[in-house]
Amino acid sequence: MIEGRILKYYREKKGYTQQQLANGVCSITHLSKIERGLTEYSKEITTILSKKLNINIQDEVRKFKSLEGEFQEWKRAIVMLDTEAMNIKKAALDAKELKDIPDFQVQYSLLLARYYLVHYEIEKCQQIVEKIKKLDINLSPYERNLYKHVQGIYYFSIGSYKKSIEVLKEIDSSYSSEEYYYHLAISYHAVYDNILAFYYAKKALRYFQETLNFTRILDTETLIILKLNEQSQYSLEATRYYYSNLIQSAKKIQSVDRLTKLYYNFGQELFRRKHYEEAKEYIEAGLTLMTEESFYYLIMLELYISICYKGNLKSKESLLSNAKNGLHLAQKRNDPISLLFNLHVLLLKGKEASYYEYVESEVLPHFIKTGNEVLIQHFEVKLFRYYIKSEQNEKALALAKRKMLAELSYYEMD
Repeated sequence: MIEGRILKYYREKKGYTQQQLANGVCSITHLSKIERGLTEYSKEITTILSKKLNINIQDEVRKFKSLEGEFQEWKRAIVMLDTEAMNIKKAALDAKELKDIPDFQVQYSLLLARYYLVHYEIEKCQQIVEKIKKLDINLSPYERNLYKHVQGIYYFSIGSYKKSIEVLKEIDSSYSSEEYYYHLAISYHAVYDNILAFYYAKKALRYFQETLNFTRILDTETLIILKLNEQSQYSLEATRYYYSNLIQSAKKIQSVDRLTKLYYNFGQELFRRKHYEEAKEYIEAGLTLMTEESFYYLIMLELYISICYKGNLKSKESLLSNAKNGLHLAQKRNDPISLLFNLHVLLLKGKEASYYEYVESEVLPHFIKTGNEVLIQHFEVKLFRYYIKSEQNEKALALAKRKMLAELSYYEMD
């Protein structure tokens, strides 16, 4: 019963023992049963007990009943990525004492973790995830699924894509928030599983369209155009047309975050097609929208260096300065993208042997662990060619053998 749980919460918060609160009102045994919802009780008793705690039990019950709706409103603002609304609703909930009652404690903590992920405060999210993992309580089906959803987003944010997929796939059909399909889609995209990335992106798009979530529709359509280009490359004219429409949509809803991602994605596609100067223009446009503290700054800067180096668009001295700055910021944040900046530094300094030693000892093992198949393939090919060029034939053979043993023949059905 709600009254009993409220009385217990305020009793413990004020530091009263059951004996102190029950004294002169009822037996300790009766109070214990009231708090656990195991007995009937009179309105007079709960009124007297609440007065001793200096609360109005009727008001507290009303507050308790309204909290579930407020949690759902906060969650909706988070899913919609409505920063202003989610901040307002968080402040309103933070001002309410009953959010800390055991009935709401886990749900509040998980939504707070999601709030931190939206704001790229990864360490704060990690602390909450670890704290919940240690709690000796049974989660409700909704809380269990929400916990897995938060874990999946967290693992994706730190580059553990295989772990993200593993956790998100454990969410069961009772979970009503089909937003998680989007997080499955981007996780499969990160490990370059085109079929499943496209499949879950289409499911997510349908959900966002049904819920009129325009910001997330834009995110999902951006992912879909990426997958379409990977599966059957669109003409540059068609690709430019799609990105132009998406960029205009991002500007209309005034989403700097979405606009930045679109500049990055289109810049990356242009880079892949060797249109270096145009790619540089889009990445520069993205960089002007952010500061060095922005979450996507290092990702954008790393691509910018690659484009300018490949296209011979800036001097090596200038790019080396960019790479050193990126490496410093990445190490400061403990961001694994420091691996790529370190490679840029070695390459721009002309230290070829050190470059490939670093690929072998640090870069490849990291991407094998996180499951980034495209970067694994990219660096294995580079390493193989270097081994052949430098006549390290035994290493080249070992790498080729390992790669071929991991492959299945088209006709191998078992």
